[in-house]
Parts: sequence; structure tokens; C-alpha cells
Amino acid sequence: MKKNWIKIFIALILFIPVGFLQVSIDYTKKVENLESNLLLLPGQIAGSLVLSGFKGLAADLLWLNIENYWHSGQHYKMLPLFEAIAWLQPTYIVVWAVGGWHMSYNIFSNVRSRKEQLLPKIEKMMENIQDPFKKNIASDIKKKIEELIEGLSKNYEKSERKKAEYNILINDCLMKLEKLKEEKDLFQLLYDFINIPAEMLFWYNNGVSFLKKGITYNRERYDLYFELGWTYYHKGRDYSNAVRYLEKAVKFPHPDYVDDVLAHAYEKNGQIDLAIKQWEKLIGTSFENIARRAIETLKKGEKFTP
Repeated sequence: MKKNWIKIFIALILFIPVGFLQVSIDYTKKVENLESNLLLLPGQIAGSLVLSGFKGLAADLLWLNIENYWHSGQHYKMLPLFEAIAWLQPTYIVVWAVGGWHMSYNIFSNVRSRKEQLLPKIEKMMENIQDPFKKNIASDIKKKIEELIEGLSKNYEKSERKKAEYNILINDCLMKLEKLKEEKDLFQLLYDFINIPAEMLFWYNNGVSFLKKGITYNRERYDLYFELGWTYYHKGRDYSNAVRYLEKAVKFPHPDYVDDVLAHAYEKNGQIDLAIKQWEKLIGTSFENIARRAIETLKKGEKFTP
């Protein structure tokens, strides 16, 4: 009996610093807008620690690490942490949505920004090449990769078929680069330059895959179907897949903007009749004015979605 009391006393002593740590974590989550009902809440700390084996506390600490990595620019370290939180709390929608967004948007954009750092160095070094054959190869690689980076950043479609075409172009540039091996510094700069669109596609794909994985744990909610549909629609310009997942989203209780995006996706995918029917569903909602204009425009055979 005496040993049990000693164990309880030790547990209470250990629990006090955990309580202070949780207060700090709760404050940080408020500041960073990362609150979740599924993470530890005041009054639930002891029960959660006992019943979930520290899962809530572990998830909170991982969130703090993600924020530190994001603000310090160490984005490549974030993916395993998102995976870890998702494993701890697979029904926590926010981790899947934010993780997919960070990968397909933020890290994608951050990788793209390396173009501004490398391009001036490449152009300066190309000025010193005397061999016109090598200069033409370097110029061709620079032009093709620069166009690919800008296209992926703006309006290039990222369907599987198109991504295969981009990879062929990247591999073609890598093969041409072999002819510049003697120009070691330029070779390395162009190699890094060619790697930019490859990394952009890598992070876009990872964001999409992460959202798909989240859907497997949250099949009966609209949220992640919409997040994935929006990523395909807005970032990927992949309208057939956008329609596919947005159609799944509207099968569950959802806000009106989901129907709005689906209507746009139908039009961009060439399904005009379905777009009109989808807009008609928004009559009587906050989107009614937009819906009426869209219906009128589409029935005239004109484009409504830019």
C-alpha cells in the first residue's frame, strides 16, 4: 500500500511540468491558429496521457516542430512530421488539409523561387563560354527549363499524361547536360536548375498523395474530398480529377462553395450541361446572383469561368 502511494506521489510530481508545458502549447496553437478539439484540452490532460499513451502531447509537440521548420525555411523536414501527426490522429482533418496545402502550394512555391537565385549565375557563366556548340546546349537547356518552371508555376496542366511529358523533357535536358561535364561550375548550376521543376512536381504529387491518404481515414466527410478536388482544380489544372473528387464531396453535408467550385470544374472539363445543372442547384443560396449569370452565359455558348 505504501509503495502505491509513493508511485502516485511521483506521478503527480511528474504531471506538474506537463501541465505547464500544455499551457505553453495551447497558447502557441492560439497564436498560430492551430487549435483542434482532438488535441489536449484543459481538464483532459491526465486522462489523455493515461488513455492514449501521450498521443495528444506528442501531436502537440510535433505541431510546434512543424511551425519551427516552416518559419526557419526547413520545409523538407515537415513531411515526416505531418505523417507522424496523421498517424497519431488520423481523423484530425486539419493535419491532412494543412499538410497537403503546404506541400502542393507552399513548398512547391519555395522550390520554384530558387530560379531567381540560379538564373543570374547561369547567364553570367554562359557569357564566358567560347565554344558555340556548348553555348547552344546550355542556352537550350536554360530556355526549356525556365519555360517549364514558369509554366508549372502558372497554368500548366498537371495531369498524369502531362507530368509524364514534363519528365521526358527533364530527362532530355539531363542527357544534353552530359555534354557540358568539362564545364564543371556551369554543369552543377544547370543540374541544380533542371532539378527545380522535378522537385516542384515531387511536392505537388506528395501533397495530392497526402490528401488521398487522409481520405481513407475520413471517407464520410466532405472536407478532404474538397481539398483534393480544389488542389486538382486550382493548382493542377487537372479538371477531370477535380470533378471526380468534388462530386464525392457534394455527397456529404457541405457548404455552398463546394457546389460553386464543382460547377466551375464541370465547365473547365467541358461538361457544360452538368455545369448548368450544378449552377441551378445554387439558386436560392448566397451564390444565386453568380449562378444566374453563369447559367445565362453558358446557355449562350459563351465561357463563364476565366
